[in-house]
Amino acid sequence: MLRSFICLAAGSAALLAAAPAAVLAQDGPPPAVVRTAEIVERDMARTVMTPASVMARNDARIAAEASGRVTFVAEPGDMIETGGLIAQLDDRQARIQLDEARARLARANSNATYQNAEADRYEGLAANGTVPANRLREVELARDLADQDLREARAAVMRAELELERTQIVAPFPGRVAERLIQAGEISAPGREIVRLVDIEHKEAVAQVPVAIAPFLEVGQEVTLSLANGTSQRAPIRAIIPVGDAVSRTFEVRIDLTGSDWIVGSAARAAFPAETPRLQAAAPYDAVVLRSSGSHVFVVDAEDIAHQVAVVAGVREGGYVAIDGEVEAGQRVVVSGAETLSDGRPVQELGEDA
Repeated sequence: MLRSFICLAAGSAALLAAAPAAVLAQDGPPPAVVRTAEIVERDMARTVMTPASVMARNDARIAAEASGRVTFVAEPGDMIETGGLIAQLDDRQARIQLDEARARLARANSNATYQNAEADRYEGLAANGTVPANRLREVELARDLADQDLREARAAVMRAELELERTQIVAPFPGRVAERLIQAGEISAPGREIVRLVDIEHKEAVAQVPVAIAPFLEVGQEVTLSLANGTSQRAPIRAIIPVGDAVSRTFEVRIDLTGSDWIVGSAARAAFPAETPRLQAAAPYDAVVLRSSGSHVFVVDAEDIAHQVAVVAGVREGGYVAIDGEVEAGQRVVVSGAETLSDGRPVQELGEDA
């Protein structure tokens, strides 16, 4: 009887001892719902940020080459193709001059044809001795003068055609009319500016870059450009102007933005490499959590347990930040939901459709 009582008491004590652990297991924090991404290896380098301006590769004030009353001017905002009409001057006088020049050319051509035929006939007669030599020279002189008149008449037609052509101001490159500098009805003169034409398709960002980073730049190399509104894009270096400014110790770099929808005149910032790129572990920006003890990431293991790992954040590029610490490529890190995490807490991956 006593033995049975002792066994029952021992069993009860064991149950009481196990009960708090079970209660604790049931009362522990539930898995935190998070999103994760893998640590990757990327070629990254420290960068230097410099201001840049978005400019059109072709931006010109188109001027008239002739005098006359303006009868038409393109509207601001109009898209003009190469050779398209920008403005028209009154061409009536130019057409009259062209008609007169063509009439003179027709007369000169007829006279030259006649004089050449006469010269050929007299040369044949002179060969038979039936025409005096002085008469042959007179006919040949008349032929030469007729040929000269014909050349001058042709040149006059070409000049008249050019003057008529100059009454049309056409686009030397495709672009949009940014500003109209003369109105229909005004009198233009050679050199008078008509419109400002801007090629909005072929754009570039122009930046002044420190001479010290010149060894790390080359034509065709992609750099990151960003606008104040947060928009950013990668674009290749189009040209490097290897002439430094003696005061600012900078030189000009042009970055190709052909086809970009960025507005000409926008202020941008360009990130240029300041060292040779090297392979580094990198995580998305949102993976790095800044706390009073420093920067950390939460690495998720195969058991879906989050472990807080201290890291040193480095270069930022293309949505990733280089991290130095006890991490390696292929590990999963929390990129959403890390704000309330603690070391050792279980996590649950949020589905793609959530």
